[in-house]
Amino acid sequence: MDVSSLTQRFKSLLKERLPETVYQVWFSDFLVQATGEKLIFEVANEFAKNWLKEHYGDLLGSIGKELGFEQYDFKVVSKKNPQQLIIPYSPLEIFGRKISPRYTLEDFVVGKCNELAHKVSYRVVEEPPRGGLIFFSGNYGLGKTHLSQGIANGLLRKGYSRIFYFTAQDFLSCFMKYLKSGSLDHFKRKIQEECDLLILDGLHYLSGKEFTQVELAFLLDYLLDYGKNVILTSIRPPKDLVNFDSTLKSRLNAGLLLKLNQPDFETRKKIIRFKAKKLGYQFPYEVVEYIARMVREDVRQLESVVNGIIARAKLLHEPISLLLAKELLQEMDLAKEEGQDLEIFLEKVCRFFGVEKSSLLSFSRKKKLILARQALIYLLKKYSRRNLKEIAEIFKKEHSTILYHLRMVEKRLAEDKNFKLQIELLKREILEELNLPQTSAEKSPEEEELNLQSL
Repeated sequence: MDVSSLTQRFKSLLKERLPETVYQVWFSDFLVQATGEKLIFEVANEFAKNWLKEHYGDLLGSIGKELGFEQYDFKVVSKKNPQQLIIPYSPLEIFGRKISPRYTLEDFVVGKCNELAHKVSYRVVEEPPRGGLIFFSGNYGLGKTHLSQGIANGLLRKGYSRIFYFTAQDFLSCFMKYLKSGSLDHFKRKIQEECDLLILDGLHYLSGKEFTQVELAFLLDYLLDYGKNVILTSIRPPKDLVNFDSTLKSRLNAGLLLKLNQPDFETRKKIIRFKAKKLGYQFPYEVVEYIARMVREDVRQLESVVNGIIARAKLLHEPISLLLAKELLQEMDLAKEEGQDLEIFLEKVCRFFGVEKSSLLSFSRKKKLILARQALIYLLKKYSRRNLKEIAEIFKKEHSTILYHLRMVEKRLAEDKNFKLQIELLKREILEELNLPQTSAEKSPEEEELNLQSL
């Protein structure tokens, strides 16, 4: 087997067993030769040799045996130009990944869930700060990438060109490429000297990457000290990042922390209309209401549904209709009516009190959770069709415990005007999203007692 065939066969087996990022960093320029019963792996320097031997020695030996070779060794073959190892893309002379022109602040749909983050983003474009760090957090598909790239596009239009944009995966890959080629200092100097705005998208991906985190902390210090700006995004706020260097987390907490929440009902309707309008369609009122009620996860999912309905309408030569929307959502397994109202109650209460769903339904006795739990029990009993037994099953409590919480809420409503206002606001939001009238027959604790006795 010649060198080319042996290298190709060996690398194909490596690809099957390694993540793409690891393969691209360490094995994309790998060369394999055979000398008798021994494999020879050509590497660029001693660092690469030692790293591969320590971290991937067993894997390399295992694949070698599959190909009939019992032994292997490394051979250092110096590269004349280590710069060839650097990630090759640099559009608009921007170091890192290309910024998508479709992400603009003008095309970002604003609602209560993201209003502050959007206002701050516009302010950054209008009056770029000197030495500021902005940290966007929120679950997948809520607009973190849109806002960060929207800021970049806004600045590019104003003539700011010294912008470096990386996904965290790209940053790690590029970092390791330079480290492997022995030119890490060049990588850091390039960012320090040629960057006015560094955007790092998906910081949570660097969990457990201790060396990279330490180097990133020093890099952030330098940029901020010299009046540069940094935008970071993550699915978690700094305090909740797992396996992160404490020094780096401290620096992140010193920035402007902006959380993007799941889009509320009104915002989801705005997103549906906006996405449809961009494609030249105006969805009927009942279609918008139905999609917004059933699809609650994130903006990407909403966009996927809008695109799917339009594609189906074109294919079938039919107008956009509620029936068409229901058929599509059933096929996408998104049309589950059962339990949908419970999710609405949970979402509204969790957001209002700033608690997690898992914590709300847990057995924790924290004061904040008890208050939120009592509010949810009260709202479910007053404005859903569930009886005490069904509510008790949701919380895994005894019926008497649920009745006790209801009495505590009734008592607090009579004594605490602020709490009464909170419950009223929550009620309005929930009933509006459920498309129910804003009045409902309220029952006294005595009636609840009768209900309990009838179980």
